[in-house]
Amino acid sequence: MAETTKMAVSELSRRTGMTTAAINFYVREGLLPRPEKTSATRALYEESYVELIERIKDLKARGLPLRVIGRVLNEANPASVLGVASEPGTPDTNEPATAPRASRDMRPLELDAFAEEIGLSVEQVRRALDLGLIDPSSGGRNERSMRFVGRDVIAGKALARLVNNGIGFDLLARHTAEFEPLTRAESHFMAEHLALARNSSEDEPNQAIREAASGFARLRDYLRIRKFEQEYPDWGGKE
Repeated sequence: MAETTKMAVSELSRRTGMTTAAINFYVREGLLPRPEKTSATRALYEESYVELIERIKDLKARGLPLRVIGRVLNEANPASVLGVASEPGTPDTNEPATAPRASRDMRPLELDAFAEEIGLSVEQVRRALDLGLIDPSSGGRNERSMRFVGRDVIAGKALARLVNNGIGFDLLARHTAEFEPLTRAESHFMAEHLALARNSSEDEPNQAIREAASGFARLRDYLRIRKFEQEYPDWGGKE
């Protein structure tokens, strides 16, 4: 029987375009099986790792968070496992409906894992932290103890979309500087909504608060877009 080809992590990185740090992270998180250790600082990876990493990259590109990827990585039909498969013979146009809930339920991420999850470099995340664009939900500001949860991931991915589409941090800084008073005023306005929702529901006050918070956010987004269209009627991006 021919001997299975094995490679060092540097070669695996070259072949997949994945950084060695990301590969090591996926091993620690259990997405990739542990490689064969040949010494304290060296390990060998089988050919199958190339295909596994390509599948991880593909699932990430589809918008799935790492926790969900870990569930479906070795499944022949990931969409079926997630409950979003189309009927036979029809195009699969469904978005992975479980992804938002998975983001909320995911276990807290450390800084490196958070950066990898949202698609920014660690230095870019540090810049966002310095500007107050993102705040870890627990652990304070110490990089060793800070942890990020689902809502941080959602905000981080939104930030990454801006950064990756040419919005620089000099402009993004205005969110927490020039426009901070507007943000504060809006938070007080939101508090009024939530207080009324809580007081109006004796049986399920927490559910009422969640529904009001979601409704408030969606309505404010709608009104912002409407005002934008009124102020910039000739904007070329308007459909």
